[in-house]
Amino acid sequence: MLQVVDAIYEKGTFRPFTDVHLPEQQQVKLVLIPKSMASVADDLPALALAKLAEQSPSFDFLADPREDIYSLEDGEPV
Repeated sequence: MLQVVDAIYEKGTFRPFTDVHLPEQQQVKLVLIPKSMASVADDLPALALAKLAEQSPSFDFLADPREDIYSLEDGEPV
């Protein structure tokens, strides 16, 4: 379950402001976005989203040459 939780870092520990409803010893992966970078709508800024996508293995399949189905001859120049 994906959650977005506000927290504060104190004395080497992240302390969430609300209950995160996780069992004890549950391992999680944290994505740290300082509040100063977050938008008013609590959405991920475009730069942070791009960095996450870049570091994620989700798009590794694009390195496969079989995925490159277009050439310079396809379409028209813009």
